[in-house]
Amino acid sequence: MTGTTAPALAPDALPDPATPTESTPARGPAGRRRILDRVAIAVPVLVLAVMGWHRRWITDDGLIYVRAARQILAGNGPVYSPGERVETSTGTLWQWLLALLDALTPGDPARTAVYAGLVVSVAGLWLALAGTRRLLRAETDRVLVPAGALVLVALPPVWDFATSGLETGLLVGWIGLSWWLLVGDSPARSIRRLPCVAGVFGLGFLIRPELAATSIVFLIALVLVSRPSRRAVVGMCAAAGALPLGYQVFRMGYYGLPYPMPAVTKSATRQLWGRGWDYLLDFDRPYHLWMPALSILAAVVLLLLRRRPRRRRTVILGTAPVVAALAQALYVLRVGGDFMHGRMWLPVLLLILLPALLVPIDRRVVALLVLVSVWAVWCGVSLRSGLTTTDGPRPGVYQTWNERMVYVNWTKTTNPTTSYAHSETLPGLHAELFRLDAQGRRVLVLDGNYLTIPGGPPPLPLRSDVRAAEALVMGRLGVGGAVTPLRGIVVDVWGLANTVGAHIERTEHVAAGHEKLLPLAWNIALYVDPAAWSLVPPNMAAQEDIHAARAALDCGDLKELLHSTTDTMTPGRFLRNLTGSFDRAALTIPPDPRAAERKFCRH
Repeated sequence: MTGTTAPALAPDALPDPATPTESTPARGPAGRRRILDRVAIAVPVLVLAVMGWHRRWITDDGLIYVRAARQILAGNGPVYSPGERVETSTGTLWQWLLALLDALTPGDPARTAVYAGLVVSVAGLWLALAGTRRLLRAETDRVLVPAGALVLVALPPVWDFATSGLETGLLVGWIGLSWWLLVGDSPARSIRRLPCVAGVFGLGFLIRPELAATSIVFLIALVLVSRPSRRAVVGMCAAAGALPLGYQVFRMGYYGLPYPMPAVTKSATRQLWGRGWDYLLDFDRPYHLWMPALSILAAVVLLLLRRRPRRRRTVILGTAPVVAALAQALYVLRVGGDFMHGRMWLPVLLLILLPALLVPIDRRVVALLVLVSVWAVWCGVSLRSGLTTTDGPRPGVYQTWNERMVYVNWTKTTNPTTSYAHSETLPGLHAELFRLDAQGRRVLVLDGNYLTIPGGPPPLPLRSDVRAAEALVMGRLGVGGAVTPLRGIVVDVWGLANTVGAHIERTEHVAAGHEKLLPLAWNIALYVDPAAWSLVPPNMAAQEDIHAARAALDCGDLKELLHSTTDTMTPGRFLRNLTGSFDRAALTIPPDPRAAERKFCRH
């Protein structure tokens, strides 16, 4: 028998030294490492779970998701108001997940959104830490400490947005799962798993559209570390793109726009680098984030100088989330950030910390790790942002604020987790709207806060062609949806659920998403019976403006814009919506109804 040489294992196929095998005892140094690893993972996960629960709440924007999910279950489709195909939910997957959970669980769907957000946030952090452990255990057997994870869980905005009813919890869960899957894949594993992993990566676009950049970076990294055949790469790209592409076709055909309505409202294609930089400083300033950031960066550099990664795979995997974080940061800076303090920086922070969530102890970096720990305690115990975090361009106008604190103060509730807590900020309105609905009155109710005139006019009769039981003109879309029956229309004055309001030119220069205040004349022309226009006081809306608005609504591109959302959905309407979606997204409407009439009725 001739001698044979055992094939050498490729470096990427080496077994995980922290994984027990038949020849590896469960005790001894390896066993102690596993116990210490579990502790390092459990501590930050427990901190997030406890503090997320302690600060549980739901914001007005979270209630927007809740109403959209309820409309789906009511059979009205993925809309906010019946008869108007408007996509108010930026996080498509979160909206449909809430609809599923609402169908399966009893009670207030707002609370379901709160608890579901906390569960997926905590699970996402656990998966992210487990993924980082996988990455590091291929390179070192030193004790690991949760340096980067402590930075994350010490920040109050992380606690706040672990719930909030928004898609942020699902976003954290997806990043954690994607990282865990990316680090866990290698050529030694079945090639048949790769399309499934790629499919998970592709879900990022459905969680928030801008996460497509992270999906692409992770997919490229997966290809580089797995080295599949060209045919397999095509299959992975198809798996990653199938759901996003399919939904994008549906979005353009059903809603008539290439992206959700809030992106139109917030003019997401504009470049607002200066305000984006203000938003970055707004996040750094209260917590002195530069201190732990520089400490962890220095620790990573020192560790790399001492011993570079042995594997090409480790370099690729460690670089991928940092590249994705930079892409996300550029997007946030470009669009000018957000009005909610810290919200849009959380995925950026998590991505950039992924390779350093756990850091191996080395005598060169002990002092730096101690500094991070001291900062984490200091931040978690005493550093807070305050209510207003960045002032606006003039006194009394705010650009960024602590959203949770706003609603705790507004609802006078430590943990405002229910629809009731929010609807009670408008005492009597919920009962009044349901009374009008039961009586079949079909009227438009005007929120006095929007009009700045106490009381305002009485409820005004709706137009005969408005397919709704009643309508409420409201400045807070989420709570408006909570107090209005599902058969009614919630008329949003900031354009998040109003087609005309989303497309008007800016009227205010304040926080993101609050720059287009729709003049009342437009809502009167859209919804009120012309026979009742005379009941509107001149100091609220001039009759000439109401008539001009109605004329503009019946002309040219503006008429087609309205029909794209209100016509009965047919194959022809779907095709027209699909092919004209980008032109509609670029359409702008002068806020002055007379200027709009001149623009759209010039022929």
